[in-house]
Amino acid sequence: MESEALALHRVLVSLWARLYDVIDGARFEPGSDLIVAVCPEFPIPQCNGPWVVEDSPAAVDALPAAIAEVEAAGAWPWVQSRSGHHRTQAAARELGLTHVERLPGMVMRPGELTEIDVELEVAPIADEEIGEAIRVLSVSFDAPEELFARFSATLQTIPEATWYVGRAGATTVSTALGFTIDGATGIFNVATPPEHRGRGYGAALTARAARDGFGAGSEFAFLQASEIGHRVYRRLGFRDVEEYVLLTRPPMN
Repeated sequence: MESEALALHRVLVSLWARLYDVIDGARFEPGSDLIVAVCPEFPIPQCNGPWVVEDSPAAVDALPAAIAEVEAAGAWPWVQSRSGHHRTQAAARELGLTHVERLPGMVMRPGELTEIDVELEVAPIADEEIGEAIRVLSVSFDAPEELFARFSATLQTIPEATWYVGRAGATTVSTALGFTIDGATGIFNVATPPEHRGRGYGAALTARAARDGFGAGSEFAFLQASEIGHRVYRRLGFRDVEEYVLLTRPPMN
């Protein structure tokens, strides 16, 4: 029987391959040891760099060329590995990718979702709300609005993706993305600006995306948790099944 960690990895690969299919100039090339992701349209680390499949000598040998390809495309690379990939993590550090971020990979099955009581209207986004949702993403992630505007245009071409917004009165206070593929629902870009945090808004959107996925027949919901969201997701019923270790070059001052 497939482990939950392997199931999570499998659907992450399927999801990103689907996303890159609709982005001009993007390449997501699976290999037996490395997956190479290059996306000049979105030059941030999350969209560019090798994913380690096997912690093998072949993966180590392929790292320099994969990183060089990303940087030649004008993007900032990262290496996405998992908790036991010590050989490739060491090789990435030797190549100058010494900044480390750890993201728990989390899974939740139907019946494990803890319902929460938050006073918030949650629904799929309406066209007239896109501009405000882009602003919420920009403020929450401290990234340019133009980046999220391009991403929102991409989302509109993918029927598997549902963009949710949370409204407190007339104000859009939170947003999240649900993406259902291969019998699973991934939850991404859960964003709440600082002035609206601590009220359960992100949890409410996450729960709605997971609930809709289960209603559509998903066998599990999944996400990669930030430090700020990890405890929230655990309270909702998500469980850690993997740890992703992300290596990038140190931020430039």
